[in-house]
Amino acid sequence: MRNFFKGTTFKVLTAVAVILVAVAIFAAVSSSASSPITRAVSVITAPLERVASYISSKADSFTGGFVSADSYRKRVEELESQVADYRAELVDYENAKKQLESYEQFLDVREQNPDYQWVYCTVIGRDSADIFSSFTLNKGSADGIEVNDAVIYSNYLIGVVTEVNPTSCVVRTVTDPSVNIAAYEIRTGEVGYVSASTELSLDGKCALSGLDKSTAVSKGGIVCTSGTGGIFPKDLIIGTVGSVEQSKIDISANAVLEPAVNSKDISSCFVITSFGE
Repeated sequence: MRNFFKGTTFKVLTAVAVILVAVAIFAAVSSSASSPITRAVSVITAPLERVASYISSKADSFTGGFVSADSYRKRVEELESQVADYRAELVDYENAKKQLESYEQFLDVREQNPDYQWVYCTVIGRDSADIFSSFTLNKGSADGIEVNDAVIYSNYLIGVVTEVNPTSCVVRTVTDPSVNIAAYEIRTGEVGYVSASTELSLDGKCALSGLDKSTAVSKGGIVCTSGTGGIFPKDLIIGTVGSVEQSKIDISANAVLEPAVNSKDISSCFVITSFGE
């Protein structure tokens, strides 16, 4: 038996069996629609095709992300534009509101003085280098404003126009030493003139000077314009007496005044361009 496996006959039979198996495999492969090389290539390329398909789908998603981001950017720009419009409308509303409030405050003065001609103005500048707090308004000679026109807030005197341009004017306040106003104290009827020293001006105050040494003017008294000289209308409130002091240069007395309005706080006012005598 052992000699059979080693013999020539066994080797021939084995070779025939191998050939038959090869023929069977070839026949099975040949019955498929594709060749063995094609199938082999297909086996190799199929995973690559799947990878390529995956990458393509992700790329499409990534591109879609870019489109979405661009849409968001455009939407943000639209919203920012709307916000800017709303802010502009809010500014207009606030300006209109302030103007209405100013008109309401001035209404009583106008009803009591129908002869007043006035121009509504807004503050457009302040001179930081001016220690006396002058400021600039947005109206000028083109609106009928002239030098020496009175500037008021409600029925309070703020100051006087000292410089005029076609579209603007400069106002010096009642606390400026260059401004002099004929005035009186309403309880006693005592008259004098309102002016300010540099010392008082730096403290935001002015004084009713020229009072008698034995003046009856006292703390809390209200000082108004007298109308003398024709520059300022009568009875505009200038300020309230804070103290009465004896003059250091003569025998008169001075009433130190707290202005009725702090000019640094206002953003709008009226300029009286004419009034009855």
